[in-house]
Amino acid sequence: MESEQHESGGQPPSPRPPIAVAPLRAWWIVLAGLLVAALFILTDHMLRATASLAGTLLLAAAFRLVLTPEQAGGVASRSKVVDVAVLVTLGVLVLISGFSLDLTAR
Repeated sequence: MESEQHESGGQPPSPRPPIAVAPLRAWWIVLAGLLVAALFILTDHMLRATASLAGTLLLAAAFRLVLTPEQAGGVASRSKVVDVAVLVTLGVLVLISGFSLDLTAR
């Protein structure tokens, strides 16, 4: 059995280790909620879009809170506390802004 020689005459470089990327898993459910909110926006149903977008953000926070990082997949990007705090804050701000503004179509 011949050993492969590298250009410099030494052993060939060892192969790269696989990149550790968590599967997206729960992220697909969050993506579906964001797509529903986008469809409501495109059809000028702003209150429904507000509720679905805020609900999706709060659902993502709940996923991050109760699921393991492997199960949460793409929803888990930082520490659990930071992820949940950011998602809850965004969800509440979307609710407050969406229901306090006049979003009726004119």
